[in-house]
Amino acid sequence: MNMFSSLGILKNKNFSLLITSESTSLFGTLFLNVALSLYVLKLTGSPEKFASVLALGIVPHIILGSISGILADKFDKKLWVITFDILRGLLCLGLFAFSFIGTINMPLIYFTVIFISSCDILFAPMFISILPTIVSEEKLVDANSVSRTLNETMKILSPLLGTLTYTLAGLGTVFLVNGLSFFVSAITIYLMKLPARGKPTGKKLTFFRDISEGFRVIFADKRLLSVVSNAFLTHTFLYPFLFVGIPYIIVNVLVGKNTDYGIVESVATIGSIMAILVVPFTKKLGVSNNIGIGLLGMVVPVGFLFLLGNGNFIKFLTGHSFYIVSYFSIINLILFLAFSFYVVYFASYYQSKVPRESYGRFIASVIVMNGIGKVAGYKVVGMLFAMDSLIYPLIFLAIGISLKLIVHIPFMIITRNIEKIAKVEVSTEKTTLKQSV
Repeated sequence: MNMFSSLGILKNKNFSLLITSESTSLFGTLFLNVALSLYVLKLTGSPEKFASVLALGIVPHIILGSISGILADKFDKKLWVITFDILRGLLCLGLFAFSFIGTINMPLIYFTVIFISSCDILFAPMFISILPTIVSEEKLVDANSVSRTLNETMKILSPLLGTLTYTLAGLGTVFLVNGLSFFVSAITIYLMKLPARGKPTGKKLTFFRDISEGFRVIFADKRLLSVVSNAFLTHTFLYPFLFVGIPYIIVNVLVGKNTDYGIVESVATIGSIMAILVVPFTKKLGVSNNIGIGLLGMVVPVGFLFLLGNGNFIKFLTGHSFYIVSYFSIINLILFLAFSFYVVYFASYYQSKVPRESYGRFIASVIVMNGIGKVAGYKVVGMLFAMDSLIYPLIFLAIGISLKLIVHIPFMIITRNIEKIAKVEVSTEKTTLKQSV
C-alpha cells in the first residue's frame, strides 16, 4: 500500500479544516510550553518547583474533566470550540501587551497556566468528539494518521522556533505568536459545516449519572479498560519524565544550552513522523497487533536512558552540546517512533468502540484519569530528580514501562480468543455449506 494513500482523506473539507485548526493551535501551545519551561527553570532552578508548575496545570483537568464531557455531548460543539479558542487568544495577546510595561512573574505564570489549562479541558472533549462525526469508521485510521503527521510536523517546528524566539525576543513575543494561533484556529472551525446534532434519546440523565456514564463505558469493555489503563500509565510515568526530566537534565545537570533542548524536542518529532509513514503498511496486521508492536518498541530507549545513572557518562556529556544533542536525539527518535505508532492505533481503537452518544463523556473520563496520573507523576518525578542520583527517576520510568506491558496482556488474551472463535465459526460455516451441497 502506498504510504501516501491516507492523504485522500483531505478531500473531506471539514476534516481538512479541523486538522488545520488543531495543528495551528498545537503549534502555538507547544511554542509557548517550551518557552515557559525554560523561563521557569531559569527563575527557579529547581526540578520540584518546575514539576509543581506543570502539576498545577493538570488540576483543572481533574476538577472540570467530567463536566466538560457532559457539555461535549449536550451543547453546540462548533460554538463551544470557537469560544475557548478566542478566550485563550485574548489572554495571550493581553500578556504580550503587559510584557511591555511589567514583568512576567511566577504568580502571573501560575494564573496563566491555570486559565489556559481550564480552557483546554473544557475545549478538548468537544474538539476530539468532532472527528467521529465528520469521518466514517473505515477512514478513522487514515484520518488519525494524517492528523498526527501534521501535528508531529508542528512539533518539529514549534520547539526550535519557540526556543529561538524566547532566547532572541523574550517571553512576550512568544505570547503574541500563541495568541494569534488561537485566533487562526477559531476562524477555521467557524468555516466548518458540522452535521446536525442528533435527536435526544429520551434518557434524562442526572448530573452524577452523566459523569459516571464515561466510566461505565470504560469498565464495560475489558479491552477498552486495558487500553485506557495503558494511557493512564503513560501520563503517570512516561510524560512526567519527558516533560520534567529531559529539560532539567539537559539545561541544569549537563549545563546544555536552551537550543540543545529545542533541537532534542524537534528530533523526537521526526521519530513520530517516521512512525506515521509506516502506518499504511501495517494496517493489515490489525489494530490490536499494532498496539502491541508500539508498546514493545517503547522498551528499547528506556535501556539507553539508564546510562544516565553512571557518573562517568554524565561527566562525558556535561558541557558538550554535540554529545548531549546526539544522545537524547537518538533516544527520543526511537521512543517517539514507537509511541506515535502506538497512539494512531490506540485512538482508532477507542474511536471505533465507544458509542457516539457517550463519546464526549468517555473522553472526559479518560482526561480525568490521566490528569490524576500526571499530577501524581509530576510530584514524584520532581522529588526524585531533586535527589543526588538520576538512577531514582530512571527506576520510576522503568517501572512505568513494565506496568504498561503487563496491563496490555488482558487485551492480547481477549483479542486472541475472539479471533479463535471467529475462525471456528468460519470453519463451521464452510463445513455446513459443503454438507448441504
